[in-house]
Formats: sequence, C-alpha cells, structure tokens
Amino acid sequence: MPKTAEIIAHALYEEGVRYAFGIPGGEVLELLEAFRKTGIKFILTKHEMGAGIMAEASYQLTGRPGVLVATLGPGIANTATAVAQAMLDRSALIVITGEVAGNLKPIYTHQIFDQEALLRPLVKWTTTIAPANAFEQVRKGLAIARTPLPGAVHFNLPTDIATVEQADARRFMPAVVRTLPRRDDRAAIEAWLKKAKRPLALVGMGVQIDNAERELKRFLEAWRIPLVTTYKAKGVVPEDHALSVGATGLSPVVDKIHMAHVREADLVLTIGFDPVELRADWIAPWDEKKATVNIDLVPNTHHVYRSACEYAGSIAGCLQTLTQAAPKRAPSRWLDADLDRYRRTIMHAIESTPVKGMGPYQVACALREVFPRDTIATIDTGSHRILINHVWKSFEPRRLLQSNGLGTMGYALPSAIAASLLFPKRPVLAMMGEAGLDMVIGEMALLAHHKLALTIVVFRDDTLSLIKLKQQRMKLAETGVSTGSPDYVMLAEAYGGNGFVVNNVAELKKVARVALNSKRFTLIEARINPLEYQTQM
Repeated sequence: MPKTAEIIAHALYEEGVRYAFGIPGGEVLELLEAFRKTGIKFILTKHEMGAGIMAEASYQLTGRPGVLVATLGPGIANTATAVAQAMLDRSALIVITGEVAGNLKPIYTHQIFDQEALLRPLVKWTTTIAPANAFEQVRKGLAIARTPLPGAVHFNLPTDIATVEQADARRFMPAVVRTLPRRDDRAAIEAWLKKAKRPLALVGMGVQIDNAERELKRFLEAWRIPLVTTYKAKGVVPEDHALSVGATGLSPVVDKIHMAHVREADLVLTIGFDPVELRADWIAPWDEKKATVNIDLVPNTHHVYRSACEYAGSIAGCLQTLTQAAPKRAPSRWLDADLDRYRRTIMHAIESTPVKGMGPYQVACALREVFPRDTIATIDTGSHRILINHVWKSFEPRRLLQSNGLGTMGYALPSAIAASLLFPKRPVLAMMGEAGLDMVIGEMALLAHHKLALTIVVFRDDTLSLIKLKQQRMKLAETGVSTGSPDYVMLAEAYGGNGFVVNNVAELKKVARVALNSKRFTLIEARINPLEYQTQM
C-alpha cells in the first residue's frame, strides 16, 4: 500500500498540479520524495513568502491549485502573508506544513506552537492529515479551495503520519449541475436591457473564476454594453475591443471619471464584480432608484454596493441565457465617438511629461509598446501599479498578475518566476519599485538556476512614493519613506543576469528590446521622476 505522503502527491497530480514551491525541513522530506516519484517538480525558494506567491500565481495563471510547502515553526510562520494573499485575491492555494510526530507533541516544545490555529483565520479550512482516508481528506480540501470564492486550505502533516501505509481509496466524482435563472426571474433583467439607453457593465475576477470570458464577450456585443473591469479582471475582454473602456478600483483620478459615467448610466450590471479590489469610495455608489443587476457566483453578502436584482450561480450560464434574449441586431446606443471620448478622458487624466527626467507614465507606455501582445506581466504594489493598470493593455485573461485584494509588496518578482516556469516560451515582464524588490531580492537566485530569461524593470525613485504623498497631504513631516537601495546593475550581474540603468525613453526601449532577445534574465533600473504621481493619485 502507498504511504500517506504518496497518496497526497497522487491526489494533487490528478488535480493538475505540476509544481510545488517552498523550503523543506526534515518534517516534509517524505512529501518531497513523493512529489518526485509522482511527477510534481519541487521548486526550492529563498523564503516561504516568495514560495507562496509563486504558488498563488500558478493558480492565477492556470486555474489549477497552487501548492506551498513549509516546515514547522518559523517555516509555517513565514507563510502568513502568502496565505492572506490567496484569501483576499481569491486563489486556490494548498498549504502543506510538516509537524512533529504525534507521540512527541504532548511533551516536546522546541519550535512547537498550534499551527492550525495560526492559519485558521487566513484559510477556508485547516486539518491535520489522518492515518486513514488521506485521499478523501485531500480531495475534500481541494474542493473547498476551489469552490467560490476560491482560497487557501491548510494540510498539517505529522512526520509519523507521512510514512503510514494506507489504502489509496478512490471515490466517484459527481457531475456538477449549475443552475440557470428561471424565465420569470430574468424577465425584469431582459426588460431593463431592452429599455436602457446608456447601460454600463462593471466586471470583476468572478468572470475568470467561472471561465466565462467567452460568454461575457458575446453578451456585451449582443446588447452593446461597454465594460469597465477591476485590475485583476483586465483582459477578460481584450482591452483593444471597441466596448472596453479601461479599469477601475484604486485610482482616485480615474475612478472619478468612471463614477461620473456610473451616475449617468440608466442600467448598471455588476458581473463577478468583487469589491475586495475597490477603494472605500465605492461604498454605496448608487441609490435604490438606479436600475442595477448583480450577476455573480455567490450572493452579495458584502453590501459594499447593493443591487435591485441579483442572480447568484453560473455566471457563464446566466450570460448565455441573456444573450439568447438579445435582438438580432445590437441596439444603437453608445456611439463609438462616445466611447472614444470616454477613453480619451481617462488617458488625459493620467498622461504626463515631466519637466525633468523620465516619468513613470512614459516608462509604462514604452514597455507596452516594446513588449509583445502575448507578454505575461506582473506588477508590484505602489504608485506605479495604480498607474500601470491604466496604461498597460491586456488582451487575455490572467496575463497581468498583481496583489490587489491584499496589496502586498514583493509580489511581482515571485509571480514572474512562476509565469516563466509555467510558460517558458512567453515573454515575462516584472514591473516593481525598488522597495518591493528589496523585500524578495533573494528570489533572483532562481532566475539563473532555472534559466529563466524574464525581464525586471525597477521604477527607481528611492522613495515609498505613495506613502510619501499621503504624508504630504496629511501635512506631516517626511519620515520613514526613503529607501536607500543598492546598485541593481551589480546585483543583477552577481545573480547571473544582465543589468542596465536607463534615464530616458529612448534608452529604455533599446534595452528592453535587448532583454527580449537575451537568454539570461535582465534587470532594467529606470530612474524616474515621481512628481507626476501627485496629479495621478
């Protein structure tokens, strides 16, 4: 009979898992051996937070659960940020931690604390693997992790249980039956769709979770409804589509423009629109008189916004049903000129040319111009991320990765590493500030080790610009926002890559093209003038 560790590995492999990330201790070595035998490649990282971000990003990229492995004590303690990331960014993450044998736990104290209690507030379910029925226990955890809204599940694996031989039982997998809105229930929605002159769709990552991108595009085209997405939903409809008017969520300047159009709209549809990505200004954005429809996987229990009509179930099925009710010709509303004006208003609000040096807006524009359409991009947290979301056009879902629900720094590099491992033939670009890079700088060692030729662009201004701006607006003295970072060119070379410093757009474009053709990773330090953030934030 197989060992418990082997049963866990087989269950994960059957779910489509091909990579696991983490730092081992003696308590998880049986699991690593089971991964090796099963065909799951274990990626040794430099810190558990980086490993967790890589695992979370693998779910964002593929829709298959990510796997994070850590040992007991400080190993599991270091996972907290990554697990919180999975919870708030709606990612199916399996966290497996080693633990001492059960006969030692009552009397042994070194590195011992309640591991399940530590992660319980951050996961959907936590459990200690039992000496029987491990397969069903793991299958249950996988189901919980993937069920909307997705999140993390924790498996605690004691060393004495990992080696226990037990029956690798198999159970039938039930067919999933998804409900659709009844005719009577959707009659009001269809009536509003036919009557509306200026409808607007606010679209979030629920569409990606349900794999409903195709149905969304057909629905919007059939009824001629423009869409605004959250940052993580960018690309669910290609952003060069005639009905796409950009993204919303964290920019006060851009959100003000979107809010004006929401007020003017006579029908607002929120489709998989998760408020975990939104600023507090989105609380109660309309009153009860507005015709509003919420279509989502789960009922609205957040009450950040309320809707006059709600459908909770299959987003894809609901949109397909509503598309079938559309007229043969799309209604003549929202002229192309109106949508062009809408988009231009947004771009005029954020575009900037600094008096001196190179601004972050210019850097973002140059990178989007140089990097191919199929690039997988990642962005770190900071002022530059808010800006980039309104400049970088996405043409596919799940191809612009970021921490938006949690908003953690240090996200861009580990997630880019995961993207390069999973999609080795695609260009991968990580955009980050120097403070975010400094948090996870050790993970650069993985780039040469795994021969990952991705590109890192550091928006360098030696300041926590977003926090500095908040200090200024609160009329506080500048304190604790100067970063004092190292020579990144020397650092890139020390880690086996190429390093460049650029001070203008021409240099940036030239070096970016070199990076795209390099067989080694490239770090580009873009020296920016951060003053434009004051008008963009």
